[in-house]
Amino acid sequence: MMLVGTLRRVAANESMRRVQLGWLLALAADGAYVVSLLVYAYAQGGVLAAGLVTTFRSLPSGFLAPVLSSFADRFPKARVLLAVHVMRGLTVAVVAASAFAGVSITLVLVAVVVEGLMIGLNRATTLSLMPALARSPEELVAGNATITLGEGIGALVGPVVAGALLMVGGPELGLSASAASFGLAAVAVLSLEVVAVRRTAPAVAPGGSRRLLDMLAGFGALRRYPSAGLVVGLFGSQTIVRGALTVLIVATAVELLGIGESGVGYLTSAIGGGGLIGATLAMTLVTGGLLALPFAIALAMWSLPIALLGFVPHPAFAFVLLGVVGAANASLDVAGFTLLQRCVPNAVRARVFGALESVAALGMTIGAAAVPLLVQLVGLQAALVATGLFLPVLAIATFPILRRADAAAVVPHRELAVLRRIPMFAPLPLTVMEHLAGSLEQVRYEKGTAVLTQGDAGDCFYVVASGAVDVVHDGTHVKTLAEGDGFGEIALLSERPRTASVIAREPVEAFRLPRPAFLEAVSGSSDSVVAADELMTRRLAELGHH
Repeated sequence: MMLVGTLRRVAANESMRRVQLGWLLALAADGAYVVSLLVYAYAQGGVLAAGLVTTFRSLPSGFLAPVLSSFADRFPKARVLLAVHVMRGLTVAVVAASAFAGVSITLVLVAVVVEGLMIGLNRATTLSLMPALARSPEELVAGNATITLGEGIGALVGPVVAGALLMVGGPELGLSASAASFGLAAVAVLSLEVVAVRRTAPAVAPGGSRRLLDMLAGFGALRRYPSAGLVVGLFGSQTIVRGALTVLIVATAVELLGIGESGVGYLTSAIGGGGLIGATLAMTLVTGGLLALPFAIALAMWSLPIALLGFVPHPAFAFVLLGVVGAANASLDVAGFTLLQRCVPNAVRARVFGALESVAALGMTIGAAAVPLLVQLVGLQAALVATGLFLPVLAIATFPILRRADAAAVVPHRELAVLRRIPMFAPLPLTVMEHLAGSLEQVRYEKGTAVLTQGDAGDCFYVVASGAVDVVHDGTHVKTLAEGDGFGEIALLSERPRTASVIAREPVEAFRLPRPAFLEAVSGSSDSVVAADELMTRRLAELGHH
């Protein structure tokens, strides 16, 4: 799908549009905040202070992301996301006020830690919320692609704006603007509405130790859903290479390419520029189909250019290669996030993404720590080659397993496709559709068998998966329903006996949806209520009822 079509698909969904706007504003605020904070810290205490704020901001979030993300599963995700934006805005405002007042950097670190804890929760909540807003698998991938595009734009715009503000009013102005942008992100999601999904079990187990274990349920879910564990493991491997690249890029610019310390910034910007291009290209993933192949290709291409740079260390070639890394990163995120959303049920999605944040932080640390030893053992160019070949080999080795994991996603594609063709279900988000699909019972009827009998009480809604049925009222044939058609809603919606008999015209395969699940889904969305009422009115008119 082309970029314009994908953006139009997301823009047509008001709730998704609000989340995307909040995400973009928060990313821009984050980029401006980091630049302003580092400049302020450096002015206060030099390199040591800058290093302290960086560590204090990132390390606690990496360790506590699984615990914090449990809040996004225990409470309404829309409210959690609002609280995250508000909290980030307030803490950055505290840092800005401290900068204006000339407060000691030690006191500022407390606010830095609190804001840093919200980083992983912001991503985990946003990504776990997407299936509750998307109305189809295609729209889910479109939303993930737009998130990746927004991340690239925000990461580019934020630092640029911060640079301009630093020239005008110093880091204090940049910090104040960042706080305001987080506030605007909160406003964007303030009236966000999400269709709720009934929980079949308590989200949090009682008892202190059990409660702690539940907070770490993201890692438990990775054991219960090995497909998700595989995706998270591959993401973790990618972050190891990413951590290694953050160190290698400095040595490469200064020692291998001879473009000096400023070249580090230029090479890093090449990754960012490639990310914008990659996010645009990732829109072509919006097909709703299997994503194992795009994920594996993006994983391999994430580090293969690093190996090529080791073989051909030329400045111009380096910019192109690192641009490819950025493009692969965007595609990897779109395919990987969607795979992860498909592989786990809604009840633990936020915690799984919290586990991913923790794994990513650990991977970055391992990669950055391993590079100095690797360079000392084999030299810089050989270290580039070894690092670059790691992910392609891993992608090839795990692709068969990844393909099976994609095909065996917990979100049942066939059942979703059948339900999506029913007008009253079409407006429902994927999380509700996922619940409905799990409630379906597959049934078969031979030719001439009565599926429904006029006058009986109604207890189920039916969807024809294959074959055809005849609708008969008072002995008169009314119409024939075929694949993708549903029936039985009148008795469920109006609490009256079955108004017609339905007889299998030929061998029929159908899905039966119990009344409680049907009524819960239809009543949860105003659009579904309208569609159901229109359908019932039309069918009663066909039967001669007024």
